[in-house]
Order: sequence, then C-alpha cells, then structure tokens
Amino acid sequence: MDVMEAVKDKARYKEIVTYFQGTDNSDTEQLALLIDTIEQMSEEIFEHYRAMQEVFKKAVARILMRRDREGGFDFLTDPQKGQLSYALKKAGALRVILWEKYEEYDRELNEGRR
Repeated sequence: MDVMEAVKDKARYKEIVTYFQGTDNSDTEQLALLIDTIEQMSEEIFEHYRAMQEVFKKAVARILMRRDREGGFDFLTDPQKGQLSYALKKAGALRVILWEKYEEYDRELNEGRR
C-alpha cells in the first residue's frame, strides 16, 4: 500500500490503521513512515488518528525495551539510529510523545554520529 497516497483520502484511514497494526513498526524505516503518515492525517478523524499514535508509541516502547535489555542502541546501524532520531523528533513536534521524556534517548542515538 502506498500510505502517503492513501492518507489523502480520509475514507481510507481505517485501512491505513490496519496496515500499520499489521506491520513490524519496530523497523526504524517503517517507524519513520508511520510518523510521516500521522503528520499527514487529519486530527478531525480522531479515532483513527489516535489509533495511529498508539501504534507509534507501542513501537517506540518495544525499541526502548530492547535498548534497556542490551544496554544501548548498538543493535541499530547508524542509518537506523538516524531514522529513529528523526521519528522521535517529529513525534515530539507533533505532540504524539512528550519530547522531554525522549530527548535523552535522542542524544544517545546521535552520540558519535556528528
């Protein structure tokens, strides 16, 4: 599914939510697509907009749990760290997440990448 095209049609929001609920959103590329899709969605369709936010938050929680188990983000490649950082920053800007809670993770993701 081309979600960026589908998101233009509010009648397809349920289909988009179902798509993301059925994918591996702990894949950082997919997570970046998810937050880009949330950005394009109309908040007026609250039920679906909220469902997408929950999918995003659960995916981030899974990644952070793995980080805690492994003691860092070494399980991610540099491009994946960049994608996760991008998704977190955009989610904070969109108020999907409380940025202050995730800012330290973002700093950790970007250590040594500058």
